Amino acid sequence: MATIITVHGTFAHFGGVPSEIPAPGAEAQWWQRGSATEADIMRLVDGADGCVRIERFVWNGDNSEVERRRAGQALCRRMKALEQEGEPYCVIGHSHGGSVISSALLEAARRKQPLPGLKRWVTVGTPFVSLRRERSLFLRLTLLQKAMFVASLMLLLMFAAFIGGEVASGNGRFDNQNWLARYGIYTLLMSLPFVLFWAVFKYLDMRKLYFYRPRIVSEARDGFGPRWLGLWHKDDEAVSGLSSIGGIKMQIFHSTFAVPFFSILSVFLLPLLYLLLLTTPAAMVGISDIMRDRVYQISDYEKSEARVIAARQEVRQLRRSLREARQEFESADTGGNLVQRLDAKKKVGTLEARLQAAREQMHAENPNLVPVERAMRFKRRFLEIDGRRCEGGSLCGGGRDIALNSRLLFHLVTDEASSLFLDDDLWRGRFGILARLILPVVLVPIVFGVVAVILVVLVQGIASFLSGLLARLLDALTWFEIKRSALGNDTETEVALTAAPRPFWLDQSPPSLPLELGEHITGYSNGIAAQSLGKFRNAIGELAFSDGKQNAQHNVFSYLTWRELIHSSYFEVPEFRWLVAESIATADGFMRGAALEGAEPSRKAAAWLGTLKENG
Repeated sequence: MATIITVHGTFAHFGGVPSEIPAPGAEAQWWQRGSATEADIMRLVDGADGCVRIERFVWNGDNSEVERRRAGQALCRRMKALEQEGEPYCVIGHSHGGSVISSALLEAARRKQPLPGLKRWVTVGTPFVSLRRERSLFLRLTLLQKAMFVASLMLLLMFAAFIGGEVASGNGRFDNQNWLARYGIYTLLMSLPFVLFWAVFKYLDMRKLYFYRPRIVSEARDGFGPRWLGLWHKDDEAVSGLSSIGGIKMQIFHSTFAVPFFSILSVFLLPLLYLLLLTTPAAMVGISDIMRDRVYQISDYEKSEARVIAARQEVRQLRRSLREARQEFESADTGGNLVQRLDAKKKVGTLEARLQAAREQMHAENPNLVPVERAMRFKRRFLEIDGRRCEGGSLCGGGRDIALNSRLLFHLVTDEASSLFLDDDLWRGRFGILARLILPVVLVPIVFGVVAVILVVLVQGIASFLSGLLARLLDALTWFEIKRSALGNDTETEVALTAAPRPFWLDQSPPSLPLELGEHITGYSNGIAAQSLGKFRNAIGELAFSDGKQNAQHNVFSYLTWRELIHSSYFEVPEFRWLVAESIATADGFMRGAALEGAEPSRKAAAWLGTLKENG
């Protein structure tokens, strides 16, 4: 008795339940019971000492490296059982079924099982995934292990911080050799948790990624490599597509993709900065303190405050008296009393002279009158409440009074903006008042407009740089995930690189199928594709008006056989099945069946097999 194990590939159960028996009404796939492949192998191949049986190895068929390795472990156990039975066997794997076989053989090499009963293993259209383990042990750990690893470092880090603090404080004990020896011992003790965790995780890592060990790779290559036959079509979509995915460098994100978004944000940057400033107590207190100490220099002018207030009150009192005297003069003028008119006019003249003298005296005695008054006005508005200084002599409310904060910022763009363009003389009189009202209305929008333009230009420059940086980063991450998904790499410890028509542990890729056989497969696939295209043309209306997404998807897949792809067409071509039969029949423990012996297809299959071995 000789056994042939068939291993299906990825998505072999698409839309169905994993089973070696075809679904009701469905055509048997190459590896299932009742398939044309099964019939041909049973007819064309015999065991050296009896009949041949076909055993189907069924796994979930997910595009998952983890699942392929798990299936490989199960297949290895099955091959070990056949070894114990002492009968020869061959294994045939299509697509990632070949990857499952590769994992099984690496598992056997790890267990030092040479599998002498395995006479040949055949892979058909298998895109063997090439992986690289993460370079550092930390990156190869799971998330939970990473957390435990970092936790193990905490004691050592805390001790290191303590030592650093001691050194920075100039503690003289480090000059003592006994203390140095003691701290050396402490360091070793504090390192023990980290060393222990590192050793445990290193051991687990070596067990998990055993197939990277040179010994196992060497044993697998020397022990199983000579028994391998790799069959693949040069136009196989899976092999060629996944093999080229590693070298794709197409740009997905344009270097300026984020610039419009940041540019729009820059338009609203001024009001956002205003709101941020308004609601940040520390910033508002800081602004107030700068205005108090550097702009208004309140502490320098406080000694002049009483004199200025007294002089200003005298001027106001004289102005009030002058206003009353003018009213009396106007009343006497309308009443017709000449004496009263003369007295009233004289009084007005006297008060005007006194007012002018008081003003001149006030400015003479207080040459810094305008700065002092501005400083006192700022103090009354923002640093005092009812004549009492606020806490710490700083901004009242501690920067948490939004109303006062808003008045302070408004003060900056009115009084301070006007002071930049008005000298002390222009601040006097009605013109000064009018100028202080008009200047902010004209000046502030212009200044803010210039600032807004500068901000937009600045933000666009920064956005261009960040956008280019993000584009490169997102391109790298996107292509990394595309390769990861396409290659089925769901491990946490390895990086998917590319795919090749040979396992990574073998040195040389096999040649593609001979041209004549390859044309048979291509012609079959093209014929199926033409039939499917015709069915699609007839079903466009049905697809367009299908009820719901799931129903539409079902309709699409009902018109596809997947034999439209070369990758899925190998076993549908009789000539290829004869080649597979020939490769098994010529292995030790097997022999040609009567139907295979001497037939014309057999001679072609033997010639193709000879060509593959010569060029391999």
